Amino acid sequence: MKKKVGFIGLGVMGKPMARNILKAGFPLTVYNRTQEKTRELVSSGATAVNSPKAVGESADVVITMVSDSPDVKEIILGDQGVLQGARKGTIIIDMSTISPMASKEIAEQVKARGCYMLDAPVVGSKKAAEEASLGIMVGGDRKIFEDCLEIFQAMGKKITYMGAQGMGAYTKMCIQLMVGVTMEAVAECLALGAKAGLNLNDLKECTLAGGAKTGNMEMRGPKIINRDFETHFALKHMCKDLKLVLATGDELGVPLPMAATALEMFKAARALGHGEEDVSSVIHAIEALAGIRVGSHQNNQL
Repeated sequence: MKKKVGFIGLGVMGKPMARNILKAGFPLTVYNRTQEKTRELVSSGATAVNSPKAVGESADVVITMVSDSPDVKEIILGDQGVLQGARKGTIIIDMSTISPMASKEIAEQVKARGCYMLDAPVVGSKKAAEEASLGIMVGGDRKIFEDCLEIFQAMGKKITYMGAQGMGAYTKMCIQLMVGVTMEAVAECLALGAKAGLNLNDLKECTLAGGAKTGNMEMRGPKIINRDFETHFALKHMCKDLKLVLATGDELGVPLPMAATALEMFKAARALGHGEEDVSSVIHAIEALAGIRVGSHQNNQL
């Protein structure tokens, strides 16, 4: 018999993840602060409730997918949080990108209540969430991970057990460091190419042929060139993630100068009004500094 699953947080990534759990045949209960986001899933067979506590009361496994560490703490530990309704033995899987230290602190309180916790952040775009092809990195008790493997397989293709509690979150910090720095480097590359008068589509293809190949250029390079900034991962969230990366570096005594520089460029783009747009909107900050417009009408001087 399949486990009863609860899902909290139906944003850009969370809703398609929850939809795939439902498609895989798991009984699903959902909660989101904005209730209209639950309607599509309810029409497909999910049950909507009015609090995280109610999710805890209804589910064997509760998944959280929200923005930041304080949100996760409130949803799990708050007065109307999951733990207020959860039975002993309930498994809580946080798939948000949050501080590894915060994740471990929450897990201690979850354990004290007789429940289990896994930290299982994801990598991949909105499209990957829709196609159930996310990468998922998991920290926590291995037996609990194995008990939940079928649920992870409903959402992702590359699922990796990383070790003890917090190791999934540490893995995500390493990945977001690379994603943030390479995204900013892709934007600089295209700005330099535009200023030089290169055909940007040809430049993009050249970068994919050797050591410069990066997923950010492959996926987001064409979007920058075509001035398509539809949000798949919001720039404001990259600002948050890089702050977490730097805090993790400080915690572990690792200097991260490239991450610090990338963060300043994302913050600049956010200050220009692009925080809600896709992370590729960092190009706007570079354009402002370079006096160039990058894209299908390239070389238009600002």
